[in-house]
Amino acid sequence: MLKYVMVGTMVLLTLTGCGEENATMNTNTTNNTSEQVSGSSGIVAGSLEPTLQLETTESGAATFLYRIQNQTERVQSIHFPSSQKYDYTLSNEQGDVIKTYSATKSFLKEEENVTLKQAESLEYSIIVDELTPGSYTLEVWLATDGEVQFKQSIDFTID
Repeated sequence: MLKYVMVGTMVLLTLTGCGEENATMNTNTTNNTSEQVSGSSGIVAGSLEPTLQLETTESGAATFLYRIQNQTERVQSIHFPSSQKYDYTLSNEQGDVIKTYSATKSFLKEEENVTLKQAESLEYSIIVDELTPGSYTLEVWLATDGEVQFKQSIDFTID
């Protein structure tokens, strides 16, 4: 009887070890696929893709388009703990933060869940004004309470 228990235990341990190896291999394969395809315009399993574009610069002001697009095969939900949807910092060419969006604003404690269907996107037009000639870096992110905030940054120059 003891012999059967030992053989059974060995079989279970062997099968458990094989299962872990396969799970690790599948995870790595999935990650490699996401990295290779993330730059394409098709739907990528498991990613919400942030982009930040400079639209215009004129008269000491710059307009940007910050977009989060659902590149997954499922409906995604984004939780906002307040009425603030995004935040940003503006840094000069020395790296000093000269402006933070949320520092001069007040937001209501209105929780909101936004759902994005496949290929849908959230878009925010951001205007940064009162800029003197020089080089700047704008870093934008979603004001969510989750770990992933979809940060994007862009360097630009005001003439």
